Amino acid sequence: MRIFLFVLSIVSLLLATRQFSISEQTGQFKGALFLLLIGIQLLVTAALISEHREERTKKSATSEEKRERIGANPTDVNASR
Repeated sequence: MRIFLFVLSIVSLLLATRQFSISEQTGQFKGALFLLLIGIQLLVTAALISEHREERTKKSATSEEKRERIGANPTDVNASR
């Protein structure tokens, strides 16, 4: 998902640069600004998804370690209560 969003972001930014170069003579930058805005939004969304996924991976790894410790020494669980 995040790779797809990064690719879409790059395509949108490339189209925006092309549109800026085409519309330089006429001064009508609306389309280029729209594509630039979409590209930036996609880039930020992909970065947030990537960060969220990394946090979930870290949390699941720590919870697995806790489960392994609890499963290895059941007396430790009783002593902590």
